[in-house]
Amino acid sequence: MEQIRAEKLTAAMEDLNEMRVLNLALDMAEAEESAFTIFEAMLEGIRRVDRRYEAGEYFIADLIMAGHIMRSVMDTALVFPEAEEPHNMGRVLCCTVRGDIHDLGKQVVIEILQHNGFQVHDLGVDVAPQTVLEALRQESPNILMLSGTLGTSARSIRDTIRAVENSGLRGSVRILVGGAAVKDRSPRLFGADGLSDTVLDSLRLCHEFMALAAGEGR
Repeated sequence: MEQIRAEKLTAAMEDLNEMRVLNLALDMAEAEESAFTIFEAMLEGIRRVDRRYEAGEYFIADLIMAGHIMRSVMDTALVFPEAEEPHNMGRVLCCTVRGDIHDLGKQVVIEILQHNGFQVHDLGVDVAPQTVLEALRQESPNILMLSGTLGTSARSIRDTIRAVENSGLRGSVRILVGGAAVKDRSPRLFGADGLSDTVLDSLRLCHEFMALAAGEGR
């Protein structure tokens, strides 16, 4: 029965049916199913929305709507244990790396993440590794996003990640890299946890990183 309810919730999220998602989430909560079970069912729905966007069936506005529905349910139907209560979907620190002033793609990603409940702190463009380290210590983000467009930015991304590794902060944050400078490369080449070629990839990977963090208890 739990699996059937979860699939119905996932399907309703995929259809962007806000009232049905809310009612199904409330039904699951009344049946004493865990908040994280409800959360995972909605995440799967968002993944399906992503796939329909990639297929040209949905648009940016639909991604924003999916995020609105997620936040609405979290505010209304989900009650997490106090120690596990998510104040938001996660904290993201982002920047365009040193030597690169390209900003448009990053701003689109920021907008989508914010509409999907992530708290985003943007350091801007042409950001030095030391500035990233200072912000990591001050903001304690769950995710660090590094963007680069120029060919030379690939090295700047690697230098920034190496600085994070040398600082001892690497274990406390997952790193996502993106932009034309890293397109079609393996994230392992940069020491990152994931690589995004599209806005969709960024959103999906941030959701996945936060799900992993919840499973690890951090």
